[in-house]
Amino acid sequence: MSPLKDILAREAEREAEREAEREAEREADLLSSPPADSSKRMRIIGLEWDDPRTLVYKFKTREVGRVFVEGYDTKLPHDDVDGALRNHFSSCGRITDILIRETDEGLLSRAIIFFLAEGAVDKALQLSGSDVGGWKAIVTPYPFPKYQGRSITVNVTGYDISRSEIDFKSAIRQHFSSCGEISHFKISKKVASAEFDVDGEDAQDKVMELDESIMCGSKIHVDVICGAITTVHTRRHLSRKMI
Repeated sequence: MSPLKDILAREAEREAEREAEREAEREADLLSSPPADSSKRMRIIGLEWDDPRTLVYKFKTREVGRVFVEGYDTKLPHDDVDGALRNHFSSCGRITDILIRETDEGLLSRAIIFFLAEGAVDKALQLSGSDVGGWKAIVTPYPFPKYQGRSITVNVTGYDISRSEIDFKSAIRQHFSSCGEISHFKISKKVASAEFDVDGEDAQDKVMELDESIMCGSKIHVDVICGAITTVHTRRHLSRKMI
């Protein structure tokens, strides 16, 4: 196989792997959602937009984990289940979000708990089968897809907009070269922002280390706007920077 065909084959294989992982992610979400044709009104309960825990990505992705929990009575009030989960799993590490979906007929049977602490998921899994005030917690892993946190879209602001687009792309490539492969630039001088994709091991951690760094004499601000590992459930926090 020629070098070009080999590269194309590897890229196709990687894209197929990403799509399979995205599909697994969608299926996992559907497991805790009502059927698509359901006429039931859905209410999402969780953090508010002004919740004090909504901070920027100042954490390491290896510290983030999540699990599914089942076993509670779906007729119980939401706050009772939420409180019981927080109390029972607090010893595992810092809990940053608990998602319990609710319909007019009661809670759905699977909750998601997000942790910010290394080893928290392993500790939570050890509590599977334990008693939670009259009901047994069934805990299963809910890992992030492999591409999440490593295939990301980054937004940069604060740079000198007087530079040409060619010069700016060159500066971006040099400044973020340690973060991974950089591609797909989208630059807007009107709003003084630039978006680009980064693909590489620990890309999210590496680009966030460059937040408020100096590039071409200007302090830049870095956000991960797509593909990030977050410590809350993003389906109700779109376009938010969360922990």
